[in-house]
Amino acid sequence: MRFIIIVLFLSTIPARAQNVYLNYSQWEQMPPNLREMYVIGAIDTLSTVGVPEGAPVARHYNRCVSKAGLNSGKLAENMKQYGDTQPDLQEKPVPFALMRYLISLCGTPTGEPTGQTPWQGG
Repeated sequence: MRFIIIVLFLSTIPARAQNVYLNYSQWEQMPPNLREMYVIGAIDTLSTVGVPEGAPVARHYNRCVSKAGLNSGKLAENMKQYGDTQPDLQEKPVPFALMRYLISLCGTPTGEPTGQTPWQGG
């Protein structure tokens, strides 16, 4: 059943190069289970390492999410709570919002300062 919902949902999205991802405000309007599935896809994309240089980044965020005990539902919920406090994210693509949330939660893989206060929500 979920597969049918996903296919129907994706068939309604225009396939233009500049609109590959939903923006945060579109994502926010989706039902919670679809928001969760969308975040799972974004995390899978982040975790897929295409070049060796990307492995430390993927490993850093995978370990952080795992250590925080976030399942997919809690990750999507926390990201939404974080995004609700960040008005500049409304028109940004969801993967951008996800990365901002992960950086606020986990820091950067190199430990460089992010200029953000660690988010304490959820």
